[in-house]
Amino acid sequence: MEPSPPGGLDVSTAGRADASSEDLRDASRPAAGDTCAWCREPIPDGRRKDSITCSRRCRQARWRFRQEVERLELAERALRLAVADPPYPGLAHLYRDHPDFAGEVDHASLLQELDGFDGWALCTSSEALPSVLPLCPNPAQVRIAAWVRGSRSGRARGPLSSWEPVIYKPARDVVSTRQPDDSLVYTARPRLTDPGWVIGAKPAAFASWVFSLLGARSGDELHDLFPGSGGIARAWRAATEAC
Repeated sequence: MEPSPPGGLDVSTAGRADASSEDLRDASRPAAGDTCAWCREPIPDGRRKDSITCSRRCRQARWRFRQEVERLELAERALRLAVADPPYPGLAHLYRDHPDFAGEVDHASLLQELDGFDGWALCTSSEALPSVLPLCPNPAQVRIAAWVRGSRSGRARGPLSSWEPVIYKPARDVVSTRQPDDSLVYTARPRLTDPGWVIGAKPAAFASWVFSLLGARSGDELHDLFPGSGGIARAWRAATEAC
């Protein structure tokens, strides 16, 4: 087995979204003349020698993303963590054009897999919560947090959902003045500048909040089970890099 990349990130789970070697290396500081630190395209000739992005647009997108991520303290003991943001039950068809599309996700099997980690977080919908929560192997150990993302326009039968639950098992009890709330109120616009953007891609502030809920620390091993656009991976690198 190959060693984990810097920052303890592991996106090598088979049968899930793209986990190429490019995604595994630390994209925060590529050498000048190499690939862009945001979109992965080659940095064109004529750019400054210290350029790490290919354009102003990518530089600004990368800066905005990293501003939303809080740095994590160093762990005394490394733990295994997992974040799963799969297609929500009943909505897998929205990802039928994704190269890793395999139909509806078996949430019972997924939760069994998550139970093997020290701490984990599973994103789902408010509609699916009643059916997903009973599938947890150890329901007494899990908690539910809420991302209040704001309302969306459109016709629907009944109230429009303005929040999404996160089922999670913390790896550590966090006791500090920076104790995270169990709700995040954050309205995010689609980050269309993301390389490989997919429907439902989570904002950097969401990823940082989830890391806090888990009690994550720099040096822990994070498994991103459904990489999608790679936002969780980029946020983890930004949160755990040394400088």
